[in-house]
Amino acid sequence: MIAMVRGILLEKGPESAVVEAGGLGYEVFLPGPALAALPQAGQEVSLYTHFHVREDAQVLYGFLTPADRRVFLLLLTVKGVGPKVALGILSRLSGAVLAAALLKRDLAVLTQVPGVGKKLAERLGVELSDKVSGLDLAVGPADGGGRAEGPWDQAVAALLALGYPQSQARQAVDAAFRGLGKQPAKLEDIVKAALKAV
Repeated sequence: MIAMVRGILLEKGPESAVVEAGGLGYEVFLPGPALAALPQAGQEVSLYTHFHVREDAQVLYGFLTPADRRVFLLLLTVKGVGPKVALGILSRLSGAVLAAALLKRDLAVLTQVPGVGKKLAERLGVELSDKVSGLDLAVGPADGGGRAEGPWDQAVAALLALGYPQSQARQAVDAAFRGLGKQPAKLEDIVKAALKAV
């Protein structure tokens, strides 16, 4: 099993990145927020990975934190959730938002993810609501100051994964939200603005 890949980022596309490690180029599929947080090509990256083997494919999925990988693996335990759906959930919902939705069995939040209908959302809530509390998920906002919790949470997690201290990451994301407004269009814009603020 390939549990982690550390190497030089060669390129990143809309769904995956290529990392050179030990003379090999690994294509790694990542959630959207993780892709947005990757550095420019030519820099070193570390990704926690899950190697998924099927009859017709062998695919490597990557995450910025061990917690994100644990959430991904937990999602895969639910019937009807394959790697593509699990990746889609992590692209739309941060760990903290997903945990809150599962604990409350909030179908409205879960069904906003493409590929997750009402029945699957109910199954997720029933099967995972008692399991998410033990996971070390991404931090939430420090206060309820009108921020969109998902993007704020994901941007802070991205800065933490890049090695910034929690207090500095929170302050930088706060500054980014002040500069971009309360509803920035893309997570990538938030992360870029936050990196300028640190």
